[in-house]
Amino acid sequence: MSKNVLVVGTGTIGEPLIGLFSVLKSQMGIDNLYFHKRTPLRYEVAKVNSLINRGAKLVADKQSVKQFEDLGHKVECDYEQALKECDVIVDCTPAGNKNKEAVYLDLSEEHPNKTFIAQGSETGFGLPYAYGINDTVLTSEKNNFIQVVSCNTHSIACLVNNLHCSFGVLGGDFVC
Repeated sequence: MSKNVLVVGTGTIGEPLIGLFSVLKSQMGIDNLYFHKRTPLRYEVAKVNSLINRGAKLVADKQSVKQFEDLGHKVECDYEQALKECDVIVDCTPAGNKNKEAVYLDLSEEHPNKTFIAQGSETGFGLPYAYGINDTVLTSEKNNFIQVVSCNTHSIACLVNNLHCSFGVLGGDFVC
């Protein structure tokens, strides 16, 4: 089943994720890949152009569209329109929980089949998920809100899982 995906944020997590999704679009069943950039910045023109050239579509807030166009970018649609059109919204900002309260909860009530994903720092956003550790939770029930746990949590979970399988270790204390 094909999907429209919106990645919110173009920072440390968002930019490489947009690049990865661009490369794997057809394999992942993504019809349209959108990305939301909040602030038009002259020094980020090359980054935004690179994402667009890879097939991602720029989304901006209504009040910022002209500023992005003045920088030479093609804005595909505004943020509100993209939120409505997309099946999956991946929030890569440090404001995922605020966005959930302000936007995503209402949107999920109107469109219960949408999936919202946030980064590891957004504790409480949704069901905590660690790749290869608790994959079954993604298929066991419908979870509209998912928090992909941090890189540290992923690494520690893998270590504990392997130690448990090999030696019966049940837990431990870790300092990162």
